[in-house]
Order: sequence, then C-alpha cells, then structure tokens
Amino acid sequence: MGYTFNLLPSALTKCIFSSTVLSKSQSFSTGLFSSEEDSSLYFTYSGGCNELEVNNLQYEVDTAAQIPWYERLSEFKLPWEIKGNKQTAINKLNLRVRSGQMLAVIGSSGCGKTSLLDIITCRDEGGTMTSGQVLINGKPNTPRVVRKTIAHVRQDDRLLPHLTVRETLVFVAKLRLPTHFTKAQRDKRVDDVIAELRLRQCANTRVGNDYVRGVSGGERRRVSIAVQLLWNPGILILDEPTSGLDSFTAHNLVITLSRLARGNRLILLSVHQPRSDIFQLFDLVVLLTSGSAVYCGTARDMVPYFTSLGYPCPRYCNPSDFYGM
Repeated sequence: MGYTFNLLPSALTKCIFSSTVLSKSQSFSTGLFSSEEDSSLYFTYSGGCNELEVNNLQYEVDTAAQIPWYERLSEFKLPWEIKGNKQTAINKLNLRVRSGQMLAVIGSSGCGKTSLLDIITCRDEGGTMTSGQVLINGKPNTPRVVRKTIAHVRQDDRLLPHLTVRETLVFVAKLRLPTHFTKAQRDKRVDDVIAELRLRQCANTRVGNDYVRGVSGGERRRVSIAVQLLWNPGILILDEPTSGLDSFTAHNLVITLSRLARGNRLILLSVHQPRSDIFQLFDLVVLLTSGSAVYCGTARDMVPYFTSLGYPCPRYCNPSDFYGM
C-alpha cells in the first residue's frame, strides 16, 4: 500500500498559517475586548418626552438633626436643647435635562450630589429647601408624581441573595407590573430587560451577596437597574452606579446607560470623578463644589469653558479629576 503526501510550498504554507493565526487572533481579540458591541435596543420608553428642571434650588441641612437621639441622651441633654448650625448643602442650583439625554452630576465627596438626587426623588431627610423648585414635566415633584415617573437606583444593592437573576426579575414583575399583564407578557418583559442589560449569561445564577457566592459586582449592579427598568420608567436616576466597580466594568455600565437614554429615557446619575473615557459618554455635566455649580452644560464644552477662564486642562489629564478635585 502506497502513501502520497501533497506538500505545499514553504512560502504558501507560511502564508496560510499566518493568515489563519491572524484571523484567530482577530476573532479572539474581538471577542475578548469588544464589549457592548450590540447597540440595539430591545424596548424603548413608549411615553412622551420627559423634562426635569431645577430652578434656583437652595437647600440647607441642620447638623443637630443628624445626631441620633441616643447620643443626645448620653450627653444628658434634651433633644430641643441641642442647637445645630445650618449648613448650605446646595446653593442656587439650576439645571434642565430632557429625554434622550444623560446628565452626570460630578464632584468630590460632600459636594451635594446625593442630596440633589434625594431632593429630586422626594427622599430628603434632615434638610430644608429654603427656596427654588423642582419640576417634572412642568409639575412640582410631589411623591405621587415621582412614583409614577422616576425610578431611583440607590448606591447599595438591596436584592435577595438566594434568588437567581431571572427569579428576581420574575418576582418583581409580579409585584410591579400592572395586573392586566398576562404571564406571557410578564415573561416577555423580563426577557427584554435581561437582553437590554446584557444579563443573559448569568440569568440562571444566584444574585448572592458578601456571604453567598453569586454574580459579579458589575452584574449585581445591572440587576438593580433591571429591577427598576421592569416597569419601563421615563426617568432613571442612579446614585453613583459605578462605585466599587473596576474601570472596564464601569465603562460598560455607562455605555448601557447611554443606550437606555437613546431609548427616549432621561438618565440622571451622580459620579465621583469618572475616567476620561466615561466622561466622554455624558451628554450634560453638572460640576458641583461645596453645593454650588461651577459648570452646567455639555460635556464636550467643559474644557473650552474653563480654558477661556484661564484654567486650561493639562494634556493627557482627566478633566473630571483636574476640575473636580
């Protein structure tokens, strides 16, 4: 029995081998480093255009109100005998944002970012709004208007650790979606939210917490957003959603929020000195310093604005780090 071997020329062999290796390396690098490549929207906000407006907002915080009652008793003082100092948390703030835009409130710690979000969502405690108003579609932000319009994602994740991602969303869908929704409609909404927030790969994984092994930190943050996105709100407010995440995960999360804004939603979030690649994703930026807005406008115009005032941003420097410190 004879065997025949068809040998290719060495140059051709090298060419085929190099092209094969190159195509494999390209596909590997594409699958490894190209995140959020699918920019399609699975469902958008079907309501009208929403507008959030803050006019001349002045907010003061009483330092005595922040002291717990048991600490007052430990000093052998009655609650009304302790007089605190009024501190201005937000000073004459004005901003306006509409559907289709993502506004980021940036600044150092204690500048009033969380206080602003709490005032907008009617969750302010221990403070007094001395002047100004917050309008949602031209109406004052009463608790009833906020419940119907705004979804608030807090910084801490309040999820049941022993449920999977899909079980969590199905459970919330039964509680939050209208009663006229059928089971098929609820399951369709859950599937759309899972696809929208890129949670398909961990849909059957437990959420977990510090004691129960589950999804990663970035995926857990996406589940918290998915819980609020189930009832398809027109306004989504997030308190430091990138806190505690690595740079790659934080960038992908902000890309997701930018995609949600393109779905006829209004996105408002607070961020503590974001990276330059994340800063470029914002449509509007409000830079707070000690409760006062030193800049309020588009993200791309912030550096030229401060440059015209004599404060140019150094080359290869992050604008949010340079101006927000």
